[in-house]
Amino acid sequence: MKRPRRAVLTASALLGASLLAGCTKPDRTEIVTWTDEHGRACTGVAVVDSEDDDREVTSIDCDYPPEGRQPGRGTSAPLPD
Repeated sequence: MKRPRRAVLTASALLGASLLAGCTKPDRTEIVTWTDEHGRACTGVAVVDSEDDDREVTSIDCDYPPEGRQPGRGTSAPLPD
């Protein structure tokens, strides 16, 4: 008698855990621009963790602006679909 009840409780727990896991927000990816300490204009791809908003920046590309020009202000925008 205890065996079917235990199986039902186990199945219910697994179903509940899978439903909760499906409710998490996905991570998002953004293009980020900034000026580094050397005056270079930089662009990177930031992956933003949905759980703690931690950012990991990859694909960093930095260049000095053309002579006589200053880089613009730093920005952040979602990647286009």
